[in-house]
Amino acid sequence: MREILQKVFSLSTKSDSRPKKGKHKSTGQSMVELALALPVILILFSGMVEFGFMLNYYLTLLDATREAARFYSNLDPFNADLSDNMDFYAGAAAMTKDQLEPRTVNDTSRKIVLDSAVDDVIVTVYSVSGSSVVSRPTSGPYHMFNNQTSVFTPAKLQSQLVSGAPCAGILLVEVDYNYHQVLALPWLAPFVPDPVLLRAYTIMPLSAAEPVCS
Repeated sequence: MREILQKVFSLSTKSDSRPKKGKHKSTGQSMVELALALPVILILFSGMVEFGFMLNYYLTLLDATREAARFYSNLDPFNADLSDNMDFYAGAAAMTKDQLEPRTVNDTSRKIVLDSAVDDVIVTVYSVSGSSVVSRPTSGPYHMFNNQTSVFTPAKLQSQLVSGAPCAGILLVEVDYNYHQVLALPWLAPFVPDPVLLRAYTIMPLSAAEPVCS
């Protein structure tokens, strides 16, 4: 019996001492797969980081238009003779710009500086009466730099009015900003343009522009 047991354990030991080729093969295959997948993972990860920066910029632009629209919705876009008060429009655009470029004592705050060559701030007032939409200033939307066009027109607003909509005054503040990538990684160029035009706007009720309806 002892001899039989010794032979069995001897065979088991020899079997265990064989080189485990399958394990080395599996490890090598995993390394190859990782090498193939790593560039794709890096592209996806860097794209998410860049998108996060872009989203942060967009939210800042949106907040700037919201602050300006909220403040100027309490003011009057008309002069005493009912002509356009251009200071109203210039002030709303300037406030939007100032919200993007805050000034501190040490001037260390993060800023979004508008480029006068490509960016723009647009301010428009609409008077809605039934199915009629009138935009002001009468000369067209106010542009700070005159580089972009408004995303809204009287015809577009009119097409979105529901039947029986009440008379209303509307203040529209828009900002167009060319976002330059923060990371500017070369492998993102085929997928994300640089710069990217970001457009943010806020629509606010403006009682001073509400027409008199019978």
